Amino acid sequence: MRFAQYRHQPRLLGLQRSLLSCSICYVDQLTRDQAERELVAWATANACRDEVIRAAYRAGVAKNRIHTITGIARTTIDRILEEHTVRRGFMQMATREEVAQFLQEFTRDWPRDPTWQGGPFPFRPRPAMAYQISAEDLAGQMFEAVGFRALRLGSWLNTPDGELMAAAVELLTPPPYEVDAKLLVDALKIAATRQRSAELEKAVGIGVVATIGAVLLSGSRS
Repeated sequence: MRFAQYRHQPRLLGLQRSLLSCSICYVDQLTRDQAERELVAWATANACRDEVIRAAYRAGVAKNRIHTITGIARTTIDRILEEHTVRRGFMQMATREEVAQFLQEFTRDWPRDPTWQGGPFPFRPRPAMAYQISAEDLAGQMFEAVGFRALRLGSWLNTPDGELMAAAVELLTPPPYEVDAKLLVDALKIAATRQRSAELEKAVGIGVVATIGAVLLSGSRS
C-alpha cells in the first residue's frame, strides 16, 4: 500500500506567501486514517480561500481572472467579495483603492486618453463614453453590478462621498478622457444615492414590521 505523497513548494512573494501549494498523488484505496489525513490536508489548503480571493482582488486581479485561475464560480467570487464588505459594518465605506478597483474592471473596455504620458495622438481616436451614454444610464448599470453593491457607497448610515469618488477615478491607469472621468464621478454619485434610498426603504420596512410585531405581541399578552 502506497501512502499519499505531498510535494510542498516554498513560499513566494506577494499573494503566494499566503498559500501552501501541494500536489497529492492518490492511490486506489486508502485506510480510514489516511483518508482522514487527506481530508484534513484539503481543509487546511482551502481554509484561507476567501482571504486569498479578497487579497487578489485588492491587488488588482480582476474577478474574471480569479475565476480562470482558480476555477471558482463567478457567483461564488461575487458572494465572497460582497460578504466581506457587509461584515465590515454599516459605518465603514469602501476605500478609494477599492472603488478604483471596481472602476478599473467596470471600464475595462472604455477608451483611454491617448495623450497620457505624452503618447502620440491616434489618427482616429475612439470617442469618449460621455458622448455615448448619460450619467443616469451609466448609474443604472453600476447599481445593478454586484461589485458596486459590495462597496456600500450609499448605505442608510452613509452619505455618498464625492471627494472619495473623484479620488478613486484619478487612480485609474491609463486614465480615461477628462469628460469620461467627470461622467464616472457623476454616475457614482447617482448610483450611491440610489443605493442609499433603497437601503433607507429597507430599513423603514424592517422598522414597520418590528413595530407591528411588537403591537401584536403586546396585544396577545393583554
